[in-house]
Amino acid sequence: MDNISKDTEILCSDFNSIFLKGSDIAVLIIHGFTGSPHNMQYIGKRLNKAGYTVYIPRLPGHGTNSTDFLNSTWRDWLRQVVDSYIELKTTYKKVYVLGLSMGGVLTLLLASQFTPEKIVLAAPAIEATDWRLKLTPIIKLFTKKIKRKKREVYNDDCLKKLTKEYWTYNFPSKGADLYKLQKLAKKRMNKVKSDTLIIVSKKDNTVPLKVKDIIKNNINSDIVKTIILEESGHVVVDDVEKEVVANEVIKFFI
Repeated sequence: MDNISKDTEILCSDFNSIFLKGSDIAVLIIHGFTGSPHNMQYIGKRLNKAGYTVYIPRLPGHGTNSTDFLNSTWRDWLRQVVDSYIELKTTYKKVYVLGLSMGGVLTLLLASQFTPEKIVLAAPAIEATDWRLKLTPIIKLFTKKIKRKKREVYNDDCLKKLTKEYWTYNFPSKGADLYKLQKLAKKRMNKVKSDTLIIVSKKDNTVPLKVKDIIKNNINSDIVKTIILEESGHVVVDDVEKEVVANEVIKFFI
């Protein structure tokens, strides 16, 4: 299920798409911008242990190299999500969807068209704390990449490789793609009717808390639940409160 050209290498085996067989209820898990299935392993394994079939696709241009990333677009990312959902729907009785960050934005777009019964939006990047994202459609006309002043240091060899290819620079054209997805999702949110769980964190420096209200006030779901975490950073599914997140997601899906 992971399509990639022969001359493009996956940086680490953990970045490949992940499939975990379980029951006839499947969960499609969507990673975030410049992320990979690697970030989603914990929540995926917990859901599989709870009985669900789990599929975590690697989005095009992710987990490989910056050139591959620059050659991918928001259309490729959305198409991968839609194709994955349709493929699962042909085999499984139900398909729930969980998206992190940009994955949450893609989940909203998917739900606006297909209405899965339940969706989870984890730190959904419908808005970004960094105001410069809105300028990327202009900035991309002048530069291909901008070196980051600060970046995280990791002991994990896989994350070191991701840092080199994806997190050493900002790529304005890809930021513009994310911004496009944000605008599309806001426009289509009123078509979302799926039962929805929104998870946000007070210590998330990437996505502001107000996204929970933007989403809650604009979707047309009968059931909307919100969880506000106290200590987690942006990757709420794989941070200090990941057990809490997994427990709440499993409870919501039951």
